[in-house]
Amino acid sequence: MSHAIDEATTHIKALLEWLRGRLFFSWSSSIATLIILYLAWNMVPPLIDWAFVRAVWAPRNAALCRAVIGDGACWAFIAEKYRFILFGTFPADQHWRPALTVVILLMLYLLSALRNMKRSRLAYFWLAGLAAIGVLMWGGVFGLSYVENERWGGLTLTLLLATFGLAFAFPLSILLALGRRSAMPVVRWLSIAYIELIRGVPLISVLFMASVMLPLFLPPGLSIDKLLRAQLAMIFFAAAYLAEVVRGGLQAIPREQEEAAQALGLSYWQRTSFVILPQALRIAIP
Repeated sequence: MSHAIDEATTHIKALLEWLRGRLFFSWSSSIATLIILYLAWNMVPPLIDWAFVRAVWAPRNAALCRAVIGDGACWAFIAEKYRFILFGTFPADQHWRPALTVVILLMLYLLSALRNMKRSRLAYFWLAGLAAIGVLMWGGVFGLSYVENERWGGLTLTLLLATFGLAFAFPLSILLALGRRSAMPVVRWLSIAYIELIRGVPLISVLFMASVMLPLFLPPGLSIDKLLRAQLAMIFFAAAYLAEVVRGGLQAIPREQEEAAQALGLSYWQRTSFVILPQALRIAIP
């Protein structure tokens, strides 16, 4: 009995030490912890009541949803529209194709996160995966019906735009980061203007300009696919933010590194490609 009491006392002391070391280690942290606990005490119960207790779960119950406006969530809408949220206007009898596309993308993300994965093997996986995604989404081969990209949408399209957007924005962001640190005033100021202008505009505004405004400035007879316009907008937008991340990595490299490379007779691009940039990317990329 005494052994159980001593063990419980030890656990309680360890818990108190953990709380004091993590949440109450100073006056400011103690005040912040108490404020967060107070807000949680006052916000969590109403949230549970709104999201679960008073919520409407039954699908096709629009009248009941309208009756609980402001008092409870209408999850019936999600249940009714989940296919549109996930797959957009893709043909209903072909929803397995974008669903399989999402699975392939998630598997590629997981493989990319593995530290022991060889780059050459990972490149083959990505090439095969993207080829399979193209076949699944467009179709027109292997007995699959053709689906134009205007009917793509939902979670599938979001993941595709994000994947290709980051992939193509990263090289551009490196050039922008190097341009912002360039000794040439024109290159430096153009890079600064681009980065600050894009970062000062919401993404929704960039997408609106690419989707609605850009076609108004194109000459008659020339049109750019809407999906391509959205993809380019996301690439240019992400590049501005990633450029600041890369620039932070470049600034973390000691000046002596570049001076040593310069003393070895390396040119600017050799110093940047083989000495500075690899270290900067290792710092900038988690």
